[in-house]
Amino acid sequence: MSFLKKVFAIYALLIFLSVFFLLLPLFYLFIYFDSCRNIVHWIYRIWGLLVMFFCGLRYKIIKSKSLELNKSYIFCANHTSFLDIPTLYCSIYQDFYFIGKSSLGKVPLFGPLYRKMHILVDRKSKDSKIETIVRTKKALDEGKSIVIFPEGTIPKAGTRPQMIDFKEGAFKIAIEKGVPIVPVSIPNNYKILPDNDKLNASMARCVVIFHDPISTIGLTMDDVPLLKSKVYQIIDSKLDHHAIE
Repeated sequence: MSFLKKVFAIYALLIFLSVFFLLLPLFYLFIYFDSCRNIVHWIYRIWGLLVMFFCGLRYKIIKSKSLELNKSYIFCANHTSFLDIPTLYCSIYQDFYFIGKSSLGKVPLFGPLYRKMHILVDRKSKDSKIETIVRTKKALDEGKSIVIFPEGTIPKAGTRPQMIDFKEGAFKIAIEKGVPIVPVSIPNNYKILPDNDKLNASMARCVVIFHDPISTIGLTMDDVPLLKSKVYQIIDSKLDHHAIE
């Protein structure tokens, strides 16, 4: 069984890269035109869908009926796998900016695309943190959404998605701008493509759960700890149940 998991992991990685390289000319054709952001977003979405299809992954999106397509949100998702990024591209139809680590911008070929389309932050640099806040607020003012992994990293792999404490940045910005927060639970990606050096993968169902938006209107910075705790609990409440599907 372990051997088959390694074979599937290698196959999935080859599909992941092959589809990306196949679409690379289209990425670079549109990436440097601000008016083409939506086209690039859909190319990314096609990339994610093709990866799911050729890897034979069952895919299920559960969305709250309260979500509005043309409204700005801050989507907060748990993070367990590199598969989380294409998964969210498949699931979110709004134009959005990921907030990610600056190291992603150094990945060959992928890095320049990611830097152009999204917001990268070097958490060791005060200037970078300030620039990230400014760019995030600007994106929200322009009607865009933000996608963030509030844990700030992928926690150590375990027997289930075990989240670590959330960072406060996204919650402070949400309150300041009055933007709703949408908790997102991704329970199975840690099994499909785990973030470890064992090169094991499994054919689990890819499930993405978008919970009801949480209004931040009327909240103050004193409410940040309570808001952060509420979002954490909502995300965590679905990780065990759906992980066995």
